[in-house]
Amino acid sequence: MLIRDGLVFLGGEYVRRDLRVSEGVFLQIEEPGTLGASEGEEVLEAFGKKILPGLVDIHTHGRAGEDFSFADEAVLKKLCASYAADGVTAVLATTMTNEPETMKRSMAAIAAFCEEQATTGAEGARVFGVHAEGPFLGEKKKGAHDAAYLWEADAEKYEELFAACGGTLRLLAIDPELDGAETLIHRCKEDGVTVSLAHTACGYDTACEAAEWGADHVTHLFNAMQPLHHREPGLIGAAVDKGMYVELICDGIHLHPAIIRMMFALCPEKVLLISDSMQAAGLSDGEYELGGIKVYVKDGKATQADGTIAGSTISVYDAVVNAIRFGVPEEQAVLSATYLPAKSVGLENETGSIECGRAADFIVVDADWNLEAVYIGGKFIKKIFKRSVTFF
Repeated sequence: MLIRDGLVFLGGEYVRRDLRVSEGVFLQIEEPGTLGASEGEEVLEAFGKKILPGLVDIHTHGRAGEDFSFADEAVLKKLCASYAADGVTAVLATTMTNEPETMKRSMAAIAAFCEEQATTGAEGARVFGVHAEGPFLGEKKKGAHDAAYLWEADAEKYEELFAACGGTLRLLAIDPELDGAETLIHRCKEDGVTVSLAHTACGYDTACEAAEWGADHVTHLFNAMQPLHHREPGLIGAAVDKGMYVELICDGIHLHPAIIRMMFALCPEKVLLISDSMQAAGLSDGEYELGGIKVYVKDGKATQADGTIAGSTISVYDAVVNAIRFGVPEEQAVLSATYLPAKSVGLENETGSIECGRAADFIVVDADWNLEAVYIGGKFIKKIFKRSVTFF
C-alpha cells in the first residue's frame, strides 16, 4: 500500500511524506513524490489529509455495552472492534476492584487474548496488557470502587493477580498510604510493572516518598485525590515536582478546560489523555454498570445513584478533539494520545508512533478532524459508526 503526499505526524509535528506499508509494517517514509506505485499496489491519495499513529488508551474500562472486568473472548473481540472504529488501535484492558475470583478470571481471559492476537494478528484494536485500577486503593477516595473488595497493599495477593495476568500486567494503581505500599511498589518495579498513584487522600510528602519508591504515574489527576492547595500541594503538586506522568480525562465534565490548559502548560511532556470510559461509551444515555456497580448516564455524564462520577462516556479520539477545542496545541494533544501514553507504560517501541519497521496502525483525519479511516497492520478497519467533529 502506498500513501501519497499526506501530512504525516512524525516526531511531534506534521510533515508531508509518502508512506509505503508492506506486510503489516511501515516499510518506507520518504519525501512526497519520491515513491512510485508498484503494479497492482493500493494507493491512498492523502493530500490535505493527516496521517496519525493509531490512538493509545491506557485507561479504559470498556465501551459498547461491555466491560473489561467481565471479559471473555467474545467480549474482547467486540470491544476491540469498537475501539478501532473510534481510531483507538492500542489499549490496556482496565479492570476494576471486584470479587477476587472475578478479577482473576477476567485478567486470565485478557492474557489469553493478548497471546491470541500476538499469534494470529489483530482484527481490531491491539490489547497490550492489563491495567489493574484496584484493588489496592484507599477507601476515603474510593470513587466508584466497591469498598467491600478493597485490599491492603499485600505482596502475596499482588502475586496472585500478577500470575492471573500471565505476565501481561502493565499498570497497577496503588494508594501509597496503604500498609505495605512501599514493599509492593518495589516489587512492581522488579516485575516491570508501572505504578500509578490513585484513589488516595495522601499528602505531598507521602506522594514524594512514593515517587522515590518507584511510582511515576498518577491516575486521572485531580479526581479521587486531595485538591491542590497553596499550603498543601498534595499529590497534584508532588506529581508536577517529581515529573510523574499524569492522566487527564478530557471530557469537559471531570476537569474544567482551564485545568487542561494549565497542565499542558506546566508539563506537556508528561500529560496523558485517557478516556476512563465505561459501558456507555459509544451508546445513548441510560442505565449501565461499571465493574458491577450500577451507573446512570444522563447527557453523557456517568454517575452512581449518589452522584459520584463513575468513569466517562468518551473515547480518546473525543479527548484529543476536546483538548484542541479547549486551546491545547494540536500537535501536543496528539502526542498525549499516542507516543506519550505508550512511553509511560514501556510500549514506545511497539505502538504510538509512525516509524519504519513499526506495525502500520494509523488513522486518517481531514483538516477539521473528521475521522475518515482506520488501519491496523496496514489493513482497513471498517468503521462501525461515523465520527465527525464541529469545532467551536
